[in-house]
Amino acid sequence: MERETWMVLLILFLSGAVAYAHVTTTTEEYSRYNPGWNGTSGFAAEEIRDLSKIPAGATLLILAPDRPFSSGETGYLQGFLDSGGHLLIADEEGNANQLLTDLGSAMRVRPANLSSLDRDHATPGLFSVSVVGNDTFFAGVGTIRVNRPAAIDGGEPLLETSILTWDDVDGDGRPGGKETFGAAVVCAREGNLTVLGDPSLFINAMLPENPEFIDNLRPVLIDATHSRTGTTSPVINTITWIQETPGAATVLIALGVLPVAWRFRRKRDE
Repeated sequence: MERETWMVLLILFLSGAVAYAHVTTTTEEYSRYNPGWNGTSGFAAEEIRDLSKIPAGATLLILAPDRPFSSGETGYLQGFLDSGGHLLIADEEGNANQLLTDLGSAMRVRPANLSSLDRDHATPGLFSVSVVGNDTFFAGVGTIRVNRPAAIDGGEPLLETSILTWDDVDGDGRPGGKETFGAAVVCAREGNLTVLGDPSLFINAMLPENPEFIDNLRPVLIDATHSRTGTTSPVINTITWIQETPGAATVLIALGVLPVAWRFRRKRDE
């Protein structure tokens, strides 16, 4: 009988572990809770939710932004840059352009599906670009492998494609029609502000492709409020809130223990 009890407990434990793993992961692109190829669970970085509390001199990454910045948040970022902080914005959809405007930058993200014949992979969208500027993010790095990046207009070029590159508008992997060849800038900077047209450099599948670049970034903070590293899962967000809220776990444990204690005392009184 005792052996059967232990077997039941073991099955319940394993079932609970599987259920917990299922509800605490997601398949959302760029999410830190996504352990799959398009998630960022493998990119270790400290998150920051209050832009007024960015440490001076730090490096802040805004990864695939999908929410607007308030005037107050823009002011915090401007002050952060003015005090010597480094801001890296990785965006391919153009969502960061309003922020760049508000920061007084001339740089803009030009959404594109850049592909290249100058590649060492079967997929034309996965190719290497050259480091053309002197920047600490690319120190000791000659080339960066990108994945269908967007182009960056303005600023001082840091990464540039070869002339065998085109915007694959129809997505067929071949140049044709009005698709023309030409070099394009995929990363540029103005002072301590850097814009990278390929947020996929930080997903799990791409991390092994550019290890030196990733190492050069560390330590780095991630803006967890505007970046797409979060999740829409209510279960995960609730668990995260409990973990980040002082006393929340204690209260929940107490709420779970009190009914048991009350039942035990009632039974004892009977």
